[in-house]
Amino acid sequence: MWAGLAGAVLAGASLAGGLLGGGAGAALGTSVALLVLTAVLVWRRHRGRAAAGVAGEEVFGACQLLAGLLRVGHVPTAALRIAARDAPVLAEAAAVQEVGGPVAPALRRCGARPGCESLVELGIAWEVAERTGASLTATLDALTGRLSARRTVGHVVAAELSAPRATGRLLAVLPVAGVLLGYSFGGDPLAFLTGSLPGQLSLTAGVALGCAGVVWTERIADVGGG
Repeated sequence: MWAGLAGAVLAGASLAGGLLGGGAGAALGTSVALLVLTAVLVWRRHRGRAAAGVAGEEVFGACQLLAGLLRVGHVPTAALRIAARDAPVLAEAAAVQEVGGPVAPALRRCGARPGCESLVELGIAWEVAERTGASLTATLDALTGRLSARRTVGHVVAAELSAPRATGRLLAVLPVAGVLLGYSFGGDPLAFLTGSLPGQLSLTAGVALGCAGVVWTERIADVGGG
């Protein structure tokens, strides 16, 4: 989807730029399109990370609540029904349980959502408890402990990766400072970048490389924080 959208926007921008101002218009149109696409992509990644983080916190809270209910003597079915009232991430599994459906597959399906991956582990533990009669309380306590440790590590990693992300974005805007510096020396960088073929190629290539650097930095940070 993104490849098709990027191609369409770039082609449209280049065509519009060409109609408006020849090579200069095409270079400016392509550069603006690249900047817009990069900004949208970075924003979507940020929004996705934020949503996954919120979902992860909800799953952690749900597991804590479920474990607490089991510890005070509730059977798993009752604990799930009660916990689902305050933990929306468990609502689907509780609804399946109410109609007599299997809970474990419902939990695993919910675990396919970004940030809810730990529900897959909960589903596996639930299935093992149903098949073998083993206590779910100890398993949930262990799962909650692992989730707590992951949260701590995740917060540390996110804090450590914030600096590389900020550095990548700062490096991407440094060429703007270079253009301003050129004007301060009495030059006319924009005239060169838009008024000649080498300048137009330099403008387009520079913007493309800068945008690629931002996207690549975000990708590396996402993998490192995964």
